[in-house]
Amino acid sequence: MPTISVITSVHNGSRPYLKETYASLREQKLPGDWEWQWCVQEDDHTGITAGLLPDDPRISVGSGLPARAAVARTHALTRATGTFIRTLDADDLLLPGALERDIETLERVPWCVSACLDLHQDGSTSPGPYDPPGGPVEPGRFFEEVAVRDQLSVQTTTFAAHRPLVLALGGWQALTGAEGIALLLAAEAVAPGEFIAEPSVLYRKHPAQTTAAGGYWSPAETATRREAAVQRAQALRQTGWTWPARV
Repeated sequence: MPTISVITSVHNGSRPYLKETYASLREQKLPGDWEWQWCVQEDDHTGITAGLLPDDPRISVGSGLPARAAVARTHALTRATGTFIRTLDADDLLLPGALERDIETLERVPWCVSACLDLHQDGSTSPGPYDPPGGPVEPGRFFEEVAVRDQLSVQTTTFAAHRPLVLALGGWQALTGAEGIALLLAAEAVAPGEFIAEPSVLYRKHPAQTTAAGGYWSPAETATRREAAVQRAQALRQTGWTWPARV
């Protein structure tokens, strides 16, 4: 049975929203005989996360030493069996048709990202202010945004790709944040992708999210994460290696 594996890391701040996230995943309608698999990885060994999730054979739950989202996601990737990989934050909600659109797009290209809506604490939503046009992504677009303008136009929690491509790139780069940006830039460096203009996620804004922590946006920390992502993408481009275009 063809499968799309959804990868989610969980920390203390996102755990209270996990049941809602599961509900949004359970309601996804997939094309044909496609199925989803949810690989959930707790960024610690508390055991709390496993107790919050139902007895659903499509869910696998793991845990590990606390090391932030990049490590948790890469650990979860070892349990993924799907043809395609899709990231999903534990505190976000998939919108109807999200996975179906990912699957249809990934049948044409090796990776994709999609629009999302910010979900505010008062229940209101707002669109991303810098969304690119839908369709094929101009080669090097996202690299230029990050390396030159330091302003990425997409949320990388929407990233989806062929599993072998994610594996070949080493999963999520070992950073304290921006690991999704690093993976997106690496994928863009070696393969064509598309942007799906229809929103796929409600991106929840709340005080306990990782990016709301005071130290997260330390200038030195932020600059180091950005430089690590840019350097890896540059190195990949310089090798001349490309991912096979066939899908």
